[in-house]
Amino acid sequence: MGSLDTTGEIAFDRKEYDLVECQRCELVYLSPTPSGDDLDRIYLASSQFTDDLYTDPRRVAAILEYMTSCLTRMLASAGKMHASRISTLEIGAGLAWMARAAKSLNPSSATTAQDISSEAAGYCPWVDSYVRGDMADPCLDARGPYDVISLTHVIEHLPEPIGALTRCKELLAPGGTILVTAPHRPLGWRRGVSDASLWRTYSYNHVPAHIQYFSRKSMATFARRIGCELAFFDDRSEGGQAFEAWLR
Repeated sequence: MGSLDTTGEIAFDRKEYDLVECQRCELVYLSPTPSGDDLDRIYLASSQFTDDLYTDPRRVAAILEYMTSCLTRMLASAGKMHASRISTLEIGAGLAWMARAAKSLNPSSATTAQDISSEAAGYCPWVDSYVRGDMADPCLDARGPYDVISLTHVIEHLPEPIGALTRCKELLAPGGTILVTAPHRPLGWRRGVSDASLWRTYSYNHVPAHIQYFSRKSMATFARRIGCELAFFDDRSEGGQAFEAWLR
């Protein structure tokens, strides 16, 4: 499809990546996979949650409205009242918006967050247990299983998304839902016609932080590989630039 230059002010190991599309499952991804050192530079050596994107009151209100909508729709689809007491887990949680939504609907809901960085942990009083570590941490098993596991703009960052989704399935309660929200495609992009040029001006173009971009077909393919089904997929957000998916 073409090449993408790295973005931001960090000095990365590489200055350029190829943008590739899998012809079978339609996953768009960076090649080669970013190095572990570069990912550490992004997530461990840099601050992420001080920007207005996360702190502006209007932005916060909009995020919470959306996450509450996601949660109430998922609960209704599972035959539960929106105020049901549930157990939630957020992977790559950051400021843990799903936990905040769950507590707003029912303060007795049990909320767990996981992140490799502890940067946001002190700013999330709505989280009962904030686990600073990787997804293999046994603390996650001890607090599970979970009715809702959320990867909110996280899966695009993961070098091994299949492994992450497999781990989520292990932690999921019977009848539970894995929520995935992530970037989808730039405005105006057409499969088989457009090249990488639209990605260069895409608001979600963060190289090498964003490693892959799912479509309905690739998300369904990954869901089958972990033994789940794609129960819901909506790519209309932001004019098609982002999607919401439920795996069960």
